[in-house]
Amino acid sequence: MINISAVCGMGLGSGLLVKMGIERVLERNGFSKKEFRVEVADISTARSMNPDIYVTTSEFAKSLREVEAEVIVVKNLFNESEIEEALLDIFKQIYEKKYNK
Repeated sequence: MINISAVCGMGLGSGLLVKMGIERVLERNGFSKKEFRVEVADISTARSMNPDIYVTTSEFAKSLREVEAEVIVVKNLFNESEIEEALLDIFKQIYEKKYNK
């Protein structure tokens, strides 16, 4: 399973909307919820997580510089087209590595 962390300011309502957007983008592109999990986190919690991918804004990405996971930066976390453009290629690369497909 590929783990994704949606990082926002408080990890509350806006994070849940981002999570749902990420899930819709991946499902629209043929991926099943059995293949990925999206968790919501504020920036301090996110640093202690170990996802494969972080999705966040440029402001919060600065705090994730030392992490080993991919950090996907989007300007508008609520714009699914922008999320899709930024996330999909990286997700597919990680997917292929994990599942050798």
